[in-house]
Amino acid sequence: MAKTTGAVGSTDEFSIDIEICPIAIMLVSSAGKILRSNRRLDDLFGYATNELRGQSVEVLVPLDVRPYHSDLRNAFFEVPTSRRMGTGRDLHGVRKDGTMIPVEIGLDPIQIDEEVMAIVSVLDIRERKKNEAMILRALNAAASAMIQVDEHGAIELVNNKACQLFGYRHDEMIGRPIEILVPKRFRRKHSVYRASYNNDRYARNMGEGRDLFGIRKDGSEFPIEIGLTPVEEMEGKSTMATIIDITDRKSKESDIAQKAKQLERLNEELSQFAYSASHDLKAPLASIAGLLYVCESDLELGDYEEVQSNVVKAQALAQRLAARIEVVLSLAKSDMVSIDWEEIDVEQRFETIWASLENQQVRLETDFSHEKPVYSIPVRFDVTLENLLSNAIKYQDPQQKEGVVRVKTWTDGDRFCLSVGDNGAGIPAEYHNRVFKLFQRFSHDDKTGSGIGLALAKKYITQLGGEIRFESTKGNTVFTVVLPQTYPGAAISQERT
Repeated sequence: MAKTTGAVGSTDEFSIDIEICPIAIMLVSSAGKILRSNRRLDDLFGYATNELRGQSVEVLVPLDVRPYHSDLRNAFFEVPTSRRMGTGRDLHGVRKDGTMIPVEIGLDPIQIDEEVMAIVSVLDIRERKKNEAMILRALNAAASAMIQVDEHGAIELVNNKACQLFGYRHDEMIGRPIEILVPKRFRRKHSVYRASYNNDRYARNMGEGRDLFGIRKDGSEFPIEIGLTPVEEMEGKSTMATIIDITDRKSKESDIAQKAKQLERLNEELSQFAYSASHDLKAPLASIAGLLYVCESDLELGDYEEVQSNVVKAQALAQRLAARIEVVLSLAKSDMVSIDWEEIDVEQRFETIWASLENQQVRLETDFSHEKPVYSIPVRFDVTLENLLSNAIKYQDPQQKEGVVRVKTWTDGDRFCLSVGDNGAGIPAEYHNRVFKLFQRFSHDDKTGSGIGLALAKKYITQLGGEIRFESTKGNTVFTVVLPQTYPGAAISQERT
């Protein structure tokens, strides 16, 4: 048997002691009979003096607890030690009129006439509960999640917003360590941070300069901001944490960063366009102006044949200039196409594009080995494929006996892969770093080209969240496109400009 708190000669001597006690108190035998109670306890439960004597202590216990209360009582007398009853649970006592009151109960063993009994002290906490309810109503009215934690990291108080934010019920959080709301990879460090805060307590934001995350009951993580406020209580030091979900803000910051990158890219394109305009557009205009000036002179001299010849030249220059402006406009409009992802039939789209190209001089080899379905934005996929096929056909090597275009598709994990290769002239090594820049052409023959095809392909593939790369030597050039398939139909968003 454990050591008892003390011993008295008889229950009569004990009755004198409990009457002068300032709190409600009673003496209970190991059989659960109330042997003595003081006036404060009788008044608390609504009984007359000595009315409780001889009754079972279960008359003061709520009905739902009575069936197993004797087991709890027997467990106490098997190991009689001083302790608070029902730690971590809300306890209630039943008054004579049947109403229940919230209480705190202390148990202390005592030996009387060589029999171990229990001194039961009962504290009426109705006023405290009323104040707590008032505080909780105020906390629940707050727009932010609020959690109070004791100095050991146990959750003492939560408001409704905190329950909603983390997906727990109120009773699932009270008494649990605050680390249940911290992602596992941060929990070890968090206990260190918490101890550091307890050594230097003042109101401040948590984790200055660090990204903070919370974890919900379902395991999902989300970014948060936390404000810490120290709370001094009689029972010890507590901390009130105010928690704000900043998912929307982070999303907007990401959108702003993405738009900044887009503006940077558009500025670069604008600079290249200005350079092109000053060189490629200005020259034809100057030539047209010169030809018209010559025409004016020839008209004065009556040389109509020369006038007609120069007008034809001016028309040809004007057509070249119009075509140049048209490709620049098509590039500027490239951000304005639909951004809706769809399931696409790769083979069918290839056949349609291939049939539209002048391909009689080359032999086609295909190997479609990808898994279905494939998702993309159709317009961007088609323009990319058309540019790659067109270049493979256009820049064949005249020294080859036969031109060959090879098209292959395959699946690599959650990515769709496409390659277009040819045995053409190849791209000189000194031009490799400029392949995807605007208005770049690497052939000195008379083949026409706008110089924006590969730049546009690169732009579209980037907007699709993928990548495009190439390898090129004389007789072997291969462009490879890789497109993610992880979130088909979701927004791998490129904002419309």
